[in-house]
Amino acid sequence: MFFLIAGFILFAGFLFNEFFLLKRFRRKEANREHSLAEDVRILEKRGEDINNEVKKWENILSERFSFYDITRKITPYLDKEELARAFIGEMKYLNGVESVEFYGSSRRKGWLTFKLKSFEQDYICIKTTSHEVIECLPYFIKLFILCLERIDLYRKLQELSIHDSLTGIYNRRYFMQRFAEEFQRAKQFNLNLAFLMIDIDNFKKINDTYGHLVGDVVLREVAVVIKESTREIDFLARFGGEEFSAVLLETGKDEAVGAGKRINERVIQKKIHAFDEILSVSVSIGVACFPQNALYPDVLLEVADKAMYQAKLSGRNRVCFF
Repeated sequence: MFFLIAGFILFAGFLFNEFFLLKRFRRKEANREHSLAEDVRILEKRGEDINNEVKKWENILSERFSFYDITRKITPYLDKEELARAFIGEMKYLNGVESVEFYGSSRRKGWLTFKLKSFEQDYICIKTTSHEVIECLPYFIKLFILCLERIDLYRKLQELSIHDSLTGIYNRRYFMQRFAEEFQRAKQFNLNLAFLMIDIDNFKKINDTYGHLVGDVVLREVAVVIKESTREIDFLARFGGEEFSAVLLETGKDEAVGAGKRINERVIQKKIHAFDEILSVSVSIGVACFPQNALYPDVLLEVADKAMYQAKLSGRNRVCFF
């Protein structure tokens, strides 16, 4: 009987111990399950954050690529009208942009309006309801304005690179380039071409007597007279100092000498108002023609230069032709 009771007690203790271990195991597993569930929730939250961050960067990259693409396509343009057409075309490719138009002094209601500088139209108006586009538009408009300013700077640079800063006519470097091209064209198509070398008489005396500022005014006024006395297809330059040169296209000897005399007469008739002084000047002109005087451009220039010096030696204020 004793052994039976002892066995029962041992068996009961064993069951109690197993029950306790099972309960502790279940509690441990429940805690572990809860911990895993919390980890899953955290991972899911991190996954959502990562997805949101990815979408954010996708939008940013899309904006950057769009900006880069538009920049790449519109920056090569050096004409404002062509730039405007290209910009409108590229803006319409953006998702959410319904229309893009330029306007003068008026604005369109319900459209986003941006003020422009250095353009014929005062405003650019864009119709869109896309928040992404609205956020990016200031950058695109800034890009367009910078391109307009770049075109202005390029044109000013071109003007400075080919024009004499004092008189506004071509400088010698650009003139010689044009002269070589036109001489080659005349030679190729068997056309007449005339070269005029023009020098202001006694210019040094003007500078010494009245000063260089008055001399500058004389140079500008004589340049205006020469330009007004030639045709639009002709071109002239300040060759150096008080010397000017002009190339008369498709012009023979008689017409060239006549043009020289016309310049000479108009310069004499011109009353130049320089500060407190009123001056009259004259010019000596040498004329050379292709093909009569030379078959090469440098020789033609030399002949015109010698003809001009002959005009000075002959008493100035005249036109000389060899």
